[in-house]
Amino acid sequence: MSYKHDVQPDVRLANAVSKRLSADQHDVFIDSKIALGDEWPKVIGEQLTASEYLIVFLSEAATASEMVIEEVAIARRVRNKQGKPKILPVRIANEAPFPYDLGAWLDRIQSAFWRTDADDAVIVDHLASAVGNKLEKAAVGTAASALATDGNAVAQGTKIVTPLPSFDPRWLEQLDAPGGSVRLSSPFYVQRSLDTDAAQALSQPGVTLLLNGGRQTGKSSVLARLFQHARDKGRPAVFIDFQRLDSAQLGDLNSLLRYIADVLAIKLKTNANAQGYWSTPLGPIDKLTSFVEGEILDHAVAPVVLLMDEVDRVFGHPCCDDFFGLLRSWHNSRAFDPLWEQLDLVLAYSTEASLLIGDQNQSPFNVGHPLETSDFTLEEVLLLNQKHGSPLKKDTEIDGLMELLAGHPFLTRKALYELVKRPMTFAALRSCAAYDDGPFADHLHRYLVVVGENSDHQAVFKAALSTGMCETDKAFHALRSAGLIRGHSRLAVQPRCELYWRYFKDRL
Repeated sequence: MSYKHDVQPDVRLANAVSKRLSADQHDVFIDSKIALGDEWPKVIGEQLTASEYLIVFLSEAATASEMVIEEVAIARRVRNKQGKPKILPVRIANEAPFPYDLGAWLDRIQSAFWRTDADDAVIVDHLASAVGNKLEKAAVGTAASALATDGNAVAQGTKIVTPLPSFDPRWLEQLDAPGGSVRLSSPFYVQRSLDTDAAQALSQPGVTLLLNGGRQTGKSSVLARLFQHARDKGRPAVFIDFQRLDSAQLGDLNSLLRYIADVLAIKLKTNANAQGYWSTPLGPIDKLTSFVEGEILDHAVAPVVLLMDEVDRVFGHPCCDDFFGLLRSWHNSRAFDPLWEQLDLVLAYSTEASLLIGDQNQSPFNVGHPLETSDFTLEEVLLLNQKHGSPLKKDTEIDGLMELLAGHPFLTRKALYELVKRPMTFAALRSCAAYDDGPFADHLHRYLVVVGENSDHQAVFKAALSTGMCETDKAFHALRSAGLIRGHSRLAVQPRCELYWRYFKDRL
């Protein structure tokens, strides 16, 4: 069972369900069963792999929990391979749309609903019936249809709310006309020079813009603002998030390119869909290229902007070289066919592309306009502190936050939130920052599970912390793109921030 540990009624319900299922002769794993001295990240991974069901309790706090999100993600990966565990979601006083990460996996799964204490027994009975195969579904389902919030800068009026761990692009689909959006004018968003540079680069005709950076450095938020910038200029824009694609779509070139064609047809309302092009004997690369030329570029009254997020998910799949070779061919076509200057490409990714594409002459990552996201500067942290009402009053406290978090955008936002919400002093926050029940515990626990899933990554990260070096360039770029380390070469590596050093040095 997955739940938020310090929140009620989540804990009470988890214990009640565990007691009932155990009485029904089911073997139940709840993390309170982890024995003293056990490696809990390893235990959780093993239990998720062995389980028939994952029951996940989804209060508002739980849906913002990186650890809960990661446990659901692991369960989905395991289910894709072996057909289990089946996920049984329970919404706890929370009927809001799931955050984007959870929504990608749970929106199509029916949920049980807890609304008041009187529902405790009903929920326990529903789950006991579902696990006992007496009911096909646990309760009446729901489909998330409203809009979620921008995880990089969240505000509801003047209220400080918990920062979510990921950007939610679903609101982009609600932009029926050019103009501002509340999520783009959040009082907590820090405008960086990168935003200006990206917008300026996109003002040139026929651009391939490459947006690279580690995890939680704001790539998706920059994409959102580029999307809105294009719409404000009267340009058609389409956003495709590769995180939403499943293994079947990523594993087959024809399926991947047909998916892209269908998205373009729907978003741009083309005169004809892709079916006619796919009925020809051409290969999938020529089919998509012909569709883009005939149905989009030939009719474009302004340059079209195609934004693709998380494109590095294609790396490692058999269609990788062919897919990125196609994007490179579109880029090259601008040199001899002005029609292709009507298409701008924006590719966002974390992994070092040069290590994963065999033929660099077929790569779009060495010909486009590169931009890199990074952690906040001191000036940007000062501005963010002001936007939160200046909970850090002294220069020494600002310097201390920079030493602790090194400008990590999400953790800096999280730290300021904690200082305002609790409230607590910076000295108190810093002293308990690396505790397993501290203010950053959920974030740190997620990384411990992710690193623990791969013994090679765990060993490499441990060696990097102790020696300041990585054995290979591939290992260096993998850890840097995951957001765990920083440095410009594998021979000069540092933990991304002091917090990571304090937490991981004794736990790997």
